[in-house]
Amino acid sequence: MKFRTFIVPLAVIAGLVLVVGLGLLGGFGLRTPLYLIERGGSANPAALQFVPKQSPVVASVLARPDRLSQLWEYLAKPKLRPGIKADMAQIERILLANTGLSYERDLQPWLGEEITVAVVSTDLDQDSTNGLSPGYLVALSCRDSALARRTLELFWQNRALSGDALTFEEVAGNRLIYANRQAERPRLSREPGLEQLATVLVANRFVLAANHPEVLRQALRAAQATEANLLSDQRYRLALRTLPPERVGLLAANLSKAASWLTGEGAEGTTPLTLETLGTPDNQVDWGLVSVGLNRQGIVAEVALTASPGHRLQPRQHHLTDWYGLAQYLPDPLTFAALGIDLTLLAQALHPISQLWEGNPLWPTLERPFDSLLETDQTNLMLTGVDQGYGLGVVLQARTPTLTWLLLSPVSEQLTQTLKTLNDQVQGQGLGVGQVDLFGHPTTVWTRLSLIPAVPRTGGTEPLQIKADVVSLQTRVDRYQVLTSSPATMEQVLLTNQRPVGPPEWTQHLDRLRQPAEAYVHLDWPQLQRVLEERGAPFRLWQAAARPVLKHLQQITAASYGQTDQVQTMGLFFQLSNQPL
Repeated sequence: MKFRTFIVPLAVIAGLVLVVGLGLLGGFGLRTPLYLIERGGSANPAALQFVPKQSPVVASVLARPDRLSQLWEYLAKPKLRPGIKADMAQIERILLANTGLSYERDLQPWLGEEITVAVVSTDLDQDSTNGLSPGYLVALSCRDSALARRTLELFWQNRALSGDALTFEEVAGNRLIYANRQAERPRLSREPGLEQLATVLVANRFVLAANHPEVLRQALRAAQATEANLLSDQRYRLALRTLPPERVGLLAANLSKAASWLTGEGAEGTTPLTLETLGTPDNQVDWGLVSVGLNRQGIVAEVALTASPGHRLQPRQHHLTDWYGLAQYLPDPLTFAALGIDLTLLAQALHPISQLWEGNPLWPTLERPFDSLLETDQTNLMLTGVDQGYGLGVVLQARTPTLTWLLLSPVSEQLTQTLKTLNDQVQGQGLGVGQVDLFGHPTTVWTRLSLIPAVPRTGGTEPLQIKADVVSLQTRVDRYQVLTSSPATMEQVLLTNQRPVGPPEWTQHLDRLRQPAEAYVHLDWPQLQRVLEERGAPFRLWQAAARPVLKHLQQITAASYGQTDQVQTMGLFFQLSNQPL
């Protein structure tokens, strides 16, 4: 599937879910209506009754968009309001592209407090040999069904006047209307567009729209057979019980099917994404639910991932207590940073995401930065050798494939033995292992020797030279073992030990997440965005569609809360800024 076949619906879902945070930009005062933060919007999306259980992705906004945009504009500084209006106009153009509709004129007068968008199927005809035809469903709740009906009638009248042949079909007592510009029975469209657009008004409560009438038929059948829709799904109910009720958005995803939709490769997958890494073969999840809430500084999301059928997760509930001591040695800013109690758990947590990003050269770098230095077995040895808390940092550069990484962990007998083993092994790979003194700290250095070719010069030839490149440095600071790929980074750590400067700024936002946690992961979005724009053409296309939202994103911080035998829980904090980039 070509990237453009899913970029528009992806941007729609991203816009609907992330736009709920735009009202936060600028801060809140005492007279601000705080109910969206304190109580959230509608409790649960009723439109999930129209969404089949097997749907790959479903996103719901549980408050009217105009309430959020008005709040955002009202609270922003006056000089920023023109820019905010422009951003909202651009979001509206993306969401209503090619419909001829205006939100303020055509939707706001009758729209209720819920908008749900679903990818019902990654391929409607289930035949990947003729290309993929995703099915998209939009459900809009109604607070004035008469106005909604008149809007639909006017819309279809205009389509008929423009030359479209309209078809009317009765399904379960509801009248479907869809257009067919070829004046024949609609076929599954190969490209996104509105040639197959279909709508139906259901029970004066919901307006359903889809990119093909078959999507609406599936939606109405799901509503009639309650055991077939997402609202009655046991995974949904189980995950919902673990999430806080104060929300303005909800996102559900069948992880393997969502991966198939995002990559556009092959038919819908049935293999669950797996958390297995380093001997945990039963940790498999196949479905997730995200509850989106509001915070004065951004968006707070709570995530619940459920175990795959027939599988159990390995229960754990660890708490990171020494994060401050580790964090104070992490430089600021870092593209990627992590604090936790077990480095193998970080690999397990990131592995499902790496499956979604398969083929992207950046994510393996973030997931396992040592892979660029060590062989696979040695990387696994490093992960298991860190048997206590850890601090990890990675810096990516936009115009170079090299990366800088830093690892800190309390000194232990197991870690000391692991490093001794690695020092012996890398010498067999042609690396030099030596000792130097840095600011009074005995430091082990791995080096790689290379030859600089002789260069002709007047009166002779430049002598052959040998160049030594630093691959890794290891030393002890206070009670921590420090490893890094950069001499400059090691210098920062050693100087921090002499003149403590405190932990990175992003750690100040950890109180936005539930406490206690077993691990924290942080992404500096502006840094990562620059790298993605430089190296990833698909990202540049997606970023162009989602720019009105992404340009306000500053930091992403995640926390892992542990897991029972059925559910893994975590939190996400998206720090937003009201300063346009």
